Amino acid sequence: MGPIMSHSPPNSDRLAAASRTAMELLQQGKAAEAQTVLHTALQGGGAGAMTWVLLGKAQQMANDYAGMADSAASARALQPDDQRVIDFELEALILKGDLAQARRRIATLADGLRSDEAISAERLGALAERAVQIADYPLAHDLLNTALSQAPQDAGLLFNRAAVRVALGQIEDGGKDLDAVLVKRPDDGDAWYNRITLDRQAPSSPIWMKLDQLTPNLTGQPGEIPVRFARAKAFEDFGQHGASWAELERANHLRRARMRYDVGADIATMEQIAQTFTAPGSSTSPDSEPELAGDGRAPVFVVGMPRSGTTLVDRLFASHRAMASVGEVNDLALAIMEETGAVASKAQLVERSARTNPAAIGANYMRRMGQRVGGEMRPVDKTPLNFLYLGLVAHAMPEACIIHVERDPRDIAFAVYKTLFQMGYPFAYSLADITRYMIAKHALMQHWFELMPDRIVRVCYEDLVRDFDGESRRLIAAAGLEWDPKVLDFHLESSPSATASAVQVRQPVHTRSIGAWERHSAKLARVTDEFAKAGML
Repeated sequence: MGPIMSHSPPNSDRLAAASRTAMELLQQGKAAEAQTVLHTALQGGGAGAMTWVLLGKAQQMANDYAGMADSAASARALQPDDQRVIDFELEALILKGDLAQARRRIATLADGLRSDEAISAERLGALAERAVQIADYPLAHDLLNTALSQAPQDAGLLFNRAAVRVALGQIEDGGKDLDAVLVKRPDDGDAWYNRITLDRQAPSSPIWMKLDQLTPNLTGQPGEIPVRFARAKAFEDFGQHGASWAELERANHLRRARMRYDVGADIATMEQIAQTFTAPGSSTSPDSEPELAGDGRAPVFVVGMPRSGTTLVDRLFASHRAMASVGEVNDLALAIMEETGAVASKAQLVERSARTNPAAIGANYMRRMGQRVGGEMRPVDKTPLNFLYLGLVAHAMPEACIIHVERDPRDIAFAVYKTLFQMGYPFAYSLADITRYMIAKHALMQHWFELMPDRIVRVCYEDLVRDFDGESRRLIAAAGLEWDPKVLDFHLESSPSATASAVQVRQPVHTRSIGAWERHSAKLARVTDEFAKAGML
């Protein structure tokens, strides 16, 4: 009997083996190796949609968003109706910054669902969430209205429509949606928190009385944390500041205990950034000459700590006839990551970003902005934590206007501590973390001020609200804009706002928040001492 001849396994076995290997490599963080395995397997043909999705995930891990989008398109060609493929393609388009195509895909998918009552409500709701991701709130509102016409009692859809309505400035309608959610889900802590924050509460307010009666039943339940934040806000409205602080301490303790976060890692990143970027517009790229065209669309970056007043500055710019706000977006971070390529850690990202051609970063970012604002409008990007990237911004976009918003750090610390953020800002749930983060941020900003004294426009929140006319004129002039009197009526601006200040910015400017920390001066004594030692007071 002769030797048994070996043969290649069928395509399905070969692809399955390659997929298993690739998944193991991805779990180890080896995106490049996973891509090599999958590319080799795909050359043999016969791949299904999920093989292309897996390749796209490897490309995503390597910050190759264009490649990810191409792989998603290949997956859709094979299985256009698979929900996993649809979701992945939309995610890829958003990461790539191809918002126009994402919007078209959402609209096309929605048109195909409207007549299918069996599945349309749930899937239209999912498409509405994607519309929110691209900041198309009118589209999201339309999709949710259609979904609710199919499933009018769906509490999840009502909750999401409430959030969209608040972003659009439809505060009263958003409140009605939340009231409907609470009838159906009285233990929904997130709905309670969002509802309480929409208007000023009084001890006799029906919404407060219902929450107060319900609270004992939520102790130890998933909804307890947002309910404690809601109660803290209500007690603050009542002027019962001791009771408000007690609720805040409990809420933040519970929230922090559920997190795996080390503020020291963020501090180390800020220190590394200062050590890496040591000259104005510093870059070690061999091809680092900025190439951003002076086409009149230079962006305005509004940076600072969350709750420092960045939203107010954003809104005054958004009211100008030549400006369009993109809100809080991650486009700058995505542009940096895409141009830097695959990295294994934040430290490596910082190091490699300094050697990446800043002109490429600037062009990538402006391409993304072109998808968000139309015509000749200039974008205003109010992502607070963009302060981390100012060394790159200064060189990559020499015409950009950078505005740093400053405020009494004790008021910032208190405002952050009393806010339950929808996402991000993991330092927000411990006074110790907040203090350490803010001190490190202060040190990094001092570094930027020393390197680029003429590039950063500083504005004090307290000065802004006390002299809104004068400070607004100064900021508008600093951005190279002609004065527009509509700026003074910023609270009438109709563009969406989805920040923690979405309700406040629909109101005229006021000074009520100045010195709010003093109500809790004893509780904030250690914070005050630490800020004083750091030279922040």
